[in-house]
Amino acid sequence: MGGPTVPLGALAAWIAGQRWFAAKSRRIVGVTAEDGIRLGPGTLWLIRVALDDGSSARYAVPLRETAAAADALDDPTFCQELLGLIATGGRASGASGELRGAPTRAFPAAALSAAASPRRLSVEQSNTSVVFGDVLILKHFRHLHPGVNPDVEITRFLTERTDFRHTPRLCGSLEYHDAQGVWSVAIAQELVKDARDGWQFLLDRLAAGDAALGALARLGRITAALHRALASAGAAGAEMAPEPITADDVTAWTASVQRQLDAAAAALGGRLPDGVPTRVDAAGLGGLAGVVKLRHHGDFHLGQTLAVRHGEDWRIIDFEGEPLRPLDERRRKHTPLRDVAGMLRSLGYAAATAGAPAGWEERAREAFLDAYRMAAIGATFLPDSEAALARALAILEIEKAAYEVVYEANNRPDWLPIPVRGLLNAAAGHRPDLAAGGP
Repeated sequence: MGGPTVPLGALAAWIAGQRWFAAKSRRIVGVTAEDGIRLGPGTLWLIRVALDDGSSARYAVPLRETAAAADALDDPTFCQELLGLIATGGRASGASGELRGAPTRAFPAAALSAAASPRRLSVEQSNTSVVFGDVLILKHFRHLHPGVNPDVEITRFLTERTDFRHTPRLCGSLEYHDAQGVWSVAIAQELVKDARDGWQFLLDRLAAGDAALGALARLGRITAALHRALASAGAAGAEMAPEPITADDVTAWTASVQRQLDAAAAALGGRLPDGVPTRVDAAGLGGLAGVVKLRHHGDFHLGQTLAVRHGEDWRIIDFEGEPLRPLDERRRKHTPLRDVAGMLRSLGYAAATAGAPAGWEERAREAFLDAYRMAAIGATFLPDSEAALARALAILEIEKAAYEVVYEANNRPDWLPIPVRGLLNAAAGHRPDLAAGGP
C-alpha cells in the first residue's frame, strides 16, 4: 500500500496543529497509515494516531501527494470525487477496505452541475465542510468512530420519516468498511441559502443593541418541535423509538453528572470553585421518572443552528453529539432536556463574549425557555410539574458547564472563566438539589 509522501514525523506535527485533532492535551508518539484510497488528485488516508497515554484513534486525512502536508479538501476535483461516490452509490477500494456511497431520495441530482463548484468553508471545527454552489454541503468527518454516526442516523429519520423541516434534509452519506467495522466518513445535506451561523447572528444583534428575544423565542418553539418529531419515532425501530425513563436511568444519569463534576475538578487542579458543591444526588433528576427518553441533538448550542431571514426562522444542524464522548454514548437515549440545558449554557457564553448588558442573559433564557415549554405542553418527554422541570434543568446545566470546563481547559484555557461562572450560577440558583460536599 505504501504511505503518504509526507514524512510521518512531519505528518504527526501537522495533525497535532489541526483544529479537528481531538486530543490537544496529549502528545502524538506515532502515526501509522492503515489504508489509502486514491480519488483523483488526492488520497483519503486512514491514519492511526498513537498518543503518549497509550491510547490511539483513527482519523480520515485526505492529502494531495506532495512533499508537505496539503489537505486534498482544498482541491475541487478531489471534492467532486467524494461527492460523486455519494451521488451514484459508488465504491472505491483501498488495500484493506472500501469507501461506499449512499444517496437518499433527497439528493439534488438535477440541481447539481459543473457550475456547482466546490468551496471549502474557512471555519474549522471538529470536521471540515465543503459547499457545492448554493445547493449542497458536504461535511467530512475527521476523527472516526466505528458504528453508525448519529448525525447520519437522526437526519435520515427526520428527512424520511417526519415533516420536521427545520433541519437540512439528508442527501446522502459516505462510509468506510473494513475488518474493524463501519466508519462514517462524510454526510451530504441540502444547503440552506442566505442562512447565518446562529452564534455569530446573536453576537451581531447584541453588538447592535438588539436583545433578539423574539428570535430566541422562535428558536425555543422550533427546539420543542424537534423533540416532538423525535418522540414520534415509535414505528422507526428500536434504535430510535422513545422509552420510559426508569429509576435506574435516573441513578445512572446522576452518576454521570457526578463523574463530569469530578472531571471538572481535576481540570481545575483538583478543586471545584468555592460555592460549587462536590456531590449531586438523584433528587434533581427524579422528577423525570415515568416520562420518556429519546434520541436528541446531544450537543445543542447556538453554533449548531442557522438563523434564517434575520432570525425569523431557524435550522438545527450537526447531530453528532458531544465530540469528547464515545459514539455509543452519543447514541443512547436520554431526556431531550439536555438540549435545552445546552442552549441555556450557550446563552451564557453569548452574554460573556458580547459583553451583554446586565439582565440580558436572564431575559434571553426566559424567552427561549418559556417558548419551549409552551410548544412542548403535553409532550411525553416533559415532566408533569414546573418544579420537576426546573430541578432537572438545574442538574443538566451543571453537567454541561462541567463538561465545558474540561473542554476549555484542554482547548481554550482563556475561556475557562465562562463555564466556571456557569457552574457557580447554576449551583447558587439550585442549591436545594445538590448535596453539600464542601470544598
